Amino acid sequence: MFRGSFLSHTNRGFESGRVDQGDVEVAHSGGAGGDVPGLKGWCGGTRGRLSVPSRRPVAAATAIALIVALAGCASAGDDRSRQPKPSGRVGETLTIAYASVPQTLDPAKAVQNNSLYQALAYEPLIVRRSDGGLAPGLATSWKYDGNDNTRLELRLRDGVTFSDGSPLTAQGVVDHFGYVVKQGGQFAPMFADATFSASGPLTVVITTAKPNPDLPTLLTQDDVVGGVISPAGLRDTAKLGTQTFGAGPYQLDPAQTVAGDHYTFVQNPNYYDKAAVHWKRVVVRAITNPEATLNAMKTGQADFAVGDASTVSAARQAGLTVTSTPLLWTGVTLADRGGTMAKPLADVRVRQALNYATDRQAIASALFPDGGRATSQLTVPGGYGYDSALDNAYPYQPDKAKDLLAQAGYPNGFPLPIVTADYQSMNLVAQALAQQWQKIGVTLQITDRANSNQYTSEAFAPNYPSFMTIFGQQPIWTEGPSLFLPSALFNPFHVADPQLQALFDESAKATGDAKDSADRQVETWLVRQAWFVPVVATGLPFYATKKVTGTSVSPRAPLVSVYEIQPAA
Repeated sequence: MFRGSFLSHTNRGFESGRVDQGDVEVAHSGGAGGDVPGLKGWCGGTRGRLSVPSRRPVAAATAIALIVALAGCASAGDDRSRQPKPSGRVGETLTIAYASVPQTLDPAKAVQNNSLYQALAYEPLIVRRSDGGLAPGLATSWKYDGNDNTRLELRLRDGVTFSDGSPLTAQGVVDHFGYVVKQGGQFAPMFADATFSASGPLTVVITTAKPNPDLPTLLTQDDVVGGVISPAGLRDTAKLGTQTFGAGPYQLDPAQTVAGDHYTFVQNPNYYDKAAVHWKRVVVRAITNPEATLNAMKTGQADFAVGDASTVSAARQAGLTVTSTPLLWTGVTLADRGGTMAKPLADVRVRQALNYATDRQAIASALFPDGGRATSQLTVPGGYGYDSALDNAYPYQPDKAKDLLAQAGYPNGFPLPIVTADYQSMNLVAQALAQQWQKIGVTLQITDRANSNQYTSEAFAPNYPSFMTIFGQQPIWTEGPSLFLPSALFNPFHVADPQLQALFDESAKATGDAKDSADRQVETWLVRQAWFVPVVATGLPFYATKKVTGTSVSPRAPLVSVYEIQPAA
């Protein structure tokens, strides 16, 4: 996403060319966490590593939700909880090509697609390991009190010092979350009903008004705000946008940084686990063009990168290591379900018509030949709420789409404005949809923003009734506040539905098989009511050169763990 999360990256400079397939003609560029106690008992274990780029959906319209939230945790005695052994080598520089330029480095205001920048400098309370399980970060253990998932207690690591010299305390963590909630950023709605308190010098208690089974995953690096800001940073918040005040393995070096171009992180001398630091410095280069990213990898100007669907084949041909596993769906958010800007979207028959007018297989084959999978639902195989029967809930039936439009009073179609960014072929999917929907009379008026910040600002303002979206699978509890509940970022018109809310509430308190069923009911409702037009499910590709190792992914851990990237032998 990414959990899904926010990933509105930008890909500029598509070369001229055409790809034809079926009804599509578009411009185109040349392991388990182990058998462990549940979260209701204390969770702890071997130190894990941070993942990149993180996810909840993933979460600006492309808030691209990039996260698969897994709620397990490992015990200290479980060998499977351990990360690959450090090589013992410390490399000079790790250079990462990243397609997103951060508007701010402030964790409270950052969006998920920029989480890499925060993850390097801000240690999270709980770490998501590369196997998908949870492990201690600034919190050495955590547990839910009672059986209703409303009170989580965390024990903090003793003796931790932030990069600025401030000590880690429970009150400092409480103050951090107070600041996060006050700023109202992407993840603030996740804690809207939460209260934070210090029950001891190193004990934090989070209490929620309603059941929240996903609090531990909200405190990982995936959702940015789990990375605690130091007391010194909170005293001078104006500096948080351009400096770092974390307890992570690195800290930003402003003297070696040019905002918008490259960001240099050097070792944090106060970091508590120096054996986990594999590089003297990490340089993140903001490269928004997928071809330029590939060229940087091929010429050795970058060692690791978040790839793009349009360059996967070329990356393999160049001898780069390409890793990916199913994670994301790409499609359209039909945001104006109340008909404020686009009256037709208020009618479910119109929204369903757009789904029936979409030839998903043609788009998947033309634009995503390296692993794209046509889908009509908002999750991926193995994801939360996944139901194979929903993959083809809307077969390509343009005649049926026309009939639905006629029933709704739009026999000749209507114009529909949409905004997109040039990330992960999202703009190319928009072009393909414009061609297909024109056959039922719907004119998709595309605004293609090369500037990802402009795209996200306009999508969530909201300045458009619809916007292109890439969103990653995540638990229903976190998907709701990110994607479809009234306060969700991806619901900028704040549309509410009592039936959907009831289904969501049931999912939040259900357990075991009942929860699986409840999750599927939520996803089924969203598909049948056609709040979205999912088109294709894909993985997020990562590229690596032979200089580095430790970039593997798996279905339970689809995001490369940046701190497992080590110098190759």
